[in-house]
Amino acid sequence: MRRRVRSLLVVFLCTTSGCSFLRTDVLLDTLNAPDDSGNPKDAPPRVPAVERVAGLTRAQLMDAYVDSERVGGWMEALGAAPDAVLEMATCLRQRAGVDTAACYENDARTGFIDRAVKVPAWSVPVPTQSLSVATPSEVEVDAERFLSNAMSLGPSLAALQQSLEVPLTREQLAQGIQQGAASAAGYVRARTWRRDLRRPTNAVVLSGGGANGAFSAGAIWRLLGILEQCRGKPAPEGCGDARIDLAAGTSTGALISTLVDLFHTPGQEARARQLLMGNYTCTVESDLYCVNSTWLWNLADDTRGLVQFDGVYTKLDQVIQPGMFHNGTELVSVSVDFQTGDVFGVSDQDPADFKAGVTDGERKRGMTQAIVASIVEPVLSEPVNSLPSASGKRNGTYYDGGVRSGLPLLQAVQRGAERVLVISTGGVNPSPAMDPKNAMNVLMRTIDLFVAQPRVGEVQQAELLAVTRRLGEYNVCMLRGAGEDFCRRRGPGFQAPGMVAPEAGQAVWMGSARFDQVASSWRSAWMFKPETGLATASGYSFTPEVMQPLFVAGVESMQKRCTEVLGLFDIRGTLAAKECARQGVEVADEAREALPPVDQCRKDKPERRSCD
Repeated sequence: MRRRVRSLLVVFLCTTSGCSFLRTDVLLDTLNAPDDSGNPKDAPPRVPAVERVAGLTRAQLMDAYVDSERVGGWMEALGAAPDAVLEMATCLRQRAGVDTAACYENDARTGFIDRAVKVPAWSVPVPTQSLSVATPSEVEVDAERFLSNAMSLGPSLAALQQSLEVPLTREQLAQGIQQGAASAAGYVRARTWRRDLRRPTNAVVLSGGGANGAFSAGAIWRLLGILEQCRGKPAPEGCGDARIDLAAGTSTGALISTLVDLFHTPGQEARARQLLMGNYTCTVESDLYCVNSTWLWNLADDTRGLVQFDGVYTKLDQVIQPGMFHNGTELVSVSVDFQTGDVFGVSDQDPADFKAGVTDGERKRGMTQAIVASIVEPVLSEPVNSLPSASGKRNGTYYDGGVRSGLPLLQAVQRGAERVLVISTGGVNPSPAMDPKNAMNVLMRTIDLFVAQPRVGEVQQAELLAVTRRLGEYNVCMLRGAGEDFCRRRGPGFQAPGMVAPEAGQAVWMGSARFDQVASSWRSAWMFKPETGLATASGYSFTPEVMQPLFVAGVESMQKRCTEVLGLFDIRGTLAAKECARQGVEVADEAREALPPVDQCRKDKPERRSCD
């Protein structure tokens, strides 16, 4: 494989430097040559099957619960006695292609519903009296969510078994379930935020896009500005403890999410907004990275990237503070391991991502590694070789999460967010391009389209997962005899006034209004960079002339959607309403006036720095 890469690189170099003796048939022969990477037995091993079961179990069970300590106990009990789940998975495999309804409920009372939903299991009680929508039982609400997630384990394990060459034994499955359930229990207990029936659980999800993140930064800057004015002030003027519970991002979205987390650290509100504007309107390349200045053919030998993000490490060292690990906002940074192909969402509040007894300094270094891993693009920059973990370090080859998760909405759904604002640095569809004039133009356009497609796929998958989860919860609720209004979460006891009835979803792809049973349990709003004539950045180009108009466009987009976004997050009060009522032009001019002069951004800075 190395010979092939080297040959392709030499062909490319000669093509661009006049080596006329090489022709296109040489390139074709190079592409058609068999792989010489060695014996297939030398290939890296797959992730152990038990670990895969554990990861699947954890992903299914982790969610937002009212009483995390109580639900953590239920999870551990399931891990210790997983028979109902194991037999459901076996039944689904045996009846594949046939009616599988009996695996859930049947006359012999052997289905999962018969064994875990309608009767006590894993210390989960069944309702003993009618349930009130005015004062809902928090135990029952948690029970329905937990049992629904546990029920989803059966078909997930059955699908995994069918994909393996040798199906796992019952002991291996049980071991994986126990490990995954324990990990999920540890996560929900350690996380600082909880599900609150009086207010929705709010999240922001931010895409990658390099310097184009200036658009997302402008939108978040405006949203946080409104929160800064109304938070901590009582009704009717203020918005009380309105906040963002979870911030998840990929690449530049991870950097912005870090500042969302900083904003929710007491005393850091103004600084977080200042950094948002400064980093995304007055940054140049030499602020962020140095260049590995070497011969091009070394890219086919021992040089794994064009640049090193030493400047980003410095900026993160100045931004990340111990208070961020203990505030009410969870930060999740997404990257991809090129060895396994797995997506990693590292959380600043998850015990699975940090060893026991870790100091705030060690946690800071680990989160810095995870955030940088999220932004390093293949070939353009060197990978990060390890992420933090409960064992101290997880070795791998970590690159930009945009390779598989450019808009990490799945992170918000799996962790239990109920209201999500998704901001994308790209449009609804890929931007149009001129007719490619040569093979290199075709290659670069292909990469652009490859990057766009995972975003489309993940947002559809995440929307479907959110609705499926909440429909499962609704069905469990009905099976336990709670009643229609209770199961649809209608009534003053579930949410703050004004958010009682099911509301139309704002999602582009599906929308919860199509599923009225769960329309009050899940909603999302989407904000795409407008299809205007604004210049956009490419690669690792950071120029204030491009970034400042994008930042203002983000401010304008948030102001246009202000009422919708504040309604989504249940941000109330006359102060916030007054900000929404302002004219977009006024708000945009205010942002422009705050922008630093472009000349100041380049003053005394080199155009490019070498890593030597």
